Amino acid sequence: MPAPRIRRYTTSGLRTSLLSVPGAVGAEAVGLRPIGEVMGCVVEHAEDLTSSMRRGYATALDRLRAEARDLGADGVLAISCTVTRPRRTVHEFVMLGTAVRAAKGMRPRQPFTTGLPGPDVAKLLLAGWVPVTLAIGVHGGTVYDIAMKDHPGREMPAPTELVTRVRAAAREEFLAAVRSSGADGGLVSATTLHAWPLGRTGATAVAGVFGTAIARFRAGPASTEAHAVLPLDGGLPGG
Repeated sequence: MPAPRIRRYTTSGLRTSLLSVPGAVGAEAVGLRPIGEVMGCVVEHAEDLTSSMRRGYATALDRLRAEARDLGADGVLAISCTVTRPRRTVHEFVMLGTAVRAAKGMRPRQPFTTGLPGPDVAKLLLAGWVPVTLAIGVHGGTVYDIAMKDHPGREMPAPTELVTRVRAAAREEFLAAVRSSGADGGLVSATTLHAWPLGRTGATAVAGVFGTAIARFRAGPASTEAHAVLPLDGGLPGG
């Protein structure tokens, strides 16, 4: 059954959008009409931080996509992800975006999702690429080293290795998410790293890689604007 606010949309005819004016114009230029604001949220109790982060992002995205389906959308643009921590072991995940419907053409089996704004999605479509899904890689870890407290003012090898390892693992998880979606490549739009000490001899770090899985639907010139395309076959975009 549709969420109460989706029922209000469908009965009142009210349509809201989180897109900027350039974002809405860019979407309209390639035949994507904004039809409503959609949201997905969940509150997670973090027994294991990494698995809780993965589950929180995935659940919030699933709920946002469900609202988009209830609106009859073909996709969701400009998705923002925020995480707040009301308590030390509790995290709230909120995803917000604007659902769009294609003016013509084939309807996808499920709405695509992307954090890219309207103008960037327009550039992708004109270059022969289509967004598939928001892709997220998250990894974290903890390290303890008694030597950390004995060398103030110097590099600490254990935390350095931890940060390097969790960043690499988050990127690999992002690529795995792109592969599992059936896409041809991915656009990395943001990376995050949060690290904090555990007493005088420990450290924890959590890294995230956020972007959009994309698929080639026709031959066309590769976009020359920001964001690197990461083809999964090792070749060059459009090659």
